[in-house]
Amino acid sequence: MDYSDYHIDKIIANSLSGTSSDKEEKILKDWILASNEHYIAYKIMEESAREGMLEAKLLITDDAFDKVWANSRQELSKSNRFIGFRILKTAAVSAASILLILMSVFTYRQLTNRDHMAMVGEDAVLIEKVSPAGQKTKIFLPDGSSVWLNADSKLQYSSDFNEGFRTVWLTGEAYFDVKSDNGKPFQVKSGNIAIKALGTSFNVNTFIGNQEVEVVLDQGDLTIENLFSSFIPGMPLRAKLDPGDRAVYSLKRSEFTVTHVGNTFDYTCWKNGILSFKNDDFETVINKLERWYGVNFTWSENPGAEWSFTGEFNNEYLDSVLNKMVTSEGIKYRIKNESVQLSFPEK
Repeated sequence: MDYSDYHIDKIIANSLSGTSSDKEEKILKDWILASNEHYIAYKIMEESAREGMLEAKLLITDDAFDKVWANSRQELSKSNRFIGFRILKTAAVSAASILLILMSVFTYRQLTNRDHMAMVGEDAVLIEKVSPAGQKTKIFLPDGSSVWLNADSKLQYSSDFNEGFRTVWLTGEAYFDVKSDNGKPFQVKSGNIAIKALGTSFNVNTFIGNQEVEVVLDQGDLTIENLFSSFIPGMPLRAKLDPGDRAVYSLKRSEFTVTHVGNTFDYTCWKNGILSFKNDDFETVINKLERWYGVNFTWSENPGAEWSFTGEFNNEYLDSVLNKMVTSEGIKYRIKNESVQLSFPEK
């Protein structure tokens, strides 16, 4: 996604001040997961706002940013390659200052056009595979590994992918079946985490919540590394998974939670065309349906925090899912083209 059309600095300010819309939160989440530089910039602003060192709304003022940036430009231009490192090193010692916060906004503005260039070698090009909403795609990587890319997801890798480290960048959800090669570790990067594996099958989901990445291991073994931890003392470095384990990494809290779920079917069945709901709340259900079928939902009021839905659908039409919701939850619906209008029974 090209984020240049969005005022990311203003969206971050709205999010930190609690005034962001659902659309802005989705844009922000995707932006954070798009690169390490984005995550670094966001964490500095979030931590500083939490400490009360700057009102988030100040970031909306372009004039304030421009004045500080004008005074800082000469210093920053000495070595753009290490902007993120210098910001983090200073932030770790002093908990950040107003200048650092505004510099972090600059990190996005100046490095956006360089993110993809940093991913590939000098003579290599970036290859991008996109699976739009309503579609799922199977991809074969140059090393023989297979990737199932879920709807509304993107996978990127370099044209020199199989010459050294086998690295891909993911936004959205994908299932990986990695071909074993002990001399060339396979890693998936998403936001500030790297998932490292050899011959392994696992699922990575960046859709859950607004600030989480979920990894479920089917076979083999893997480690998840927090790329941010080497800059900020005390942050958890990595987590190791065994088959049947589910790890959730919180971008907001910078921590791992690992549980053993045993049967991974509910987390991986989507690649076989099975849409599964297990006591999912309303927001989760709607987000899944919008991605799965490529439609947009509207509704007049929320059904309430106690609402949940359970069901399993094997390559079925949207009508089948909605009819089940009508039967079990009393919801009424109307489909027109790619729009779905929901209404709920009166309480």
